[in-house]
Amino acid sequence: MNRIIGFVIALLGIGILWEGRHLERGNLSHPGPGFFPALLAILLIILSLLLMILKGKKEKEGDAFPPWSTFYRQFIPLYVALLAFTGLLEFFGFIILTLLFMFFLFVKVSYFKWYTAMLAAFISTGITYFIFGVILKSLFPKGPLGF
Repeated sequence: MNRIIGFVIALLGIGILWEGRHLERGNLSHPGPGFFPALLAILLIILSLLLMILKGKKEKEGDAFPPWSTFYRQFIPLYVALLAFTGLLEFFGFIILTLLFMFFLFVKVSYFKWYTAMLAAFISTGITYFIFGVILKSLFPKGPLGF
């Protein structure tokens, strides 16, 4: 399973590099618009190769795929939540919807207790907003409350 996931993630990284080939990359002191996507795509490819090589050796033949009930119980709610996040981002705004989405992920994927998940959601949303909103001055969709 790790080899399959690693291969898919490597293809995603290659696709990102391919689509961003026309963007100017610049250099470390003057990065262009294609610098960070290329850097992240290369990181995705490297990590996916490590996943395929290191974790692929430890797999047993019977452990390749999770039971279908586990797949449906975890994958479908996450997929629906991701679709809802992208569809409702403009209406609710970045901060509110990201906070709710991260809370859902921490509860559903990491199985945190609700109060730990809420704290982790506040921290991760705050860090994300600080990096992209304050430092990089990215524009985020504003919700009905103005943030």
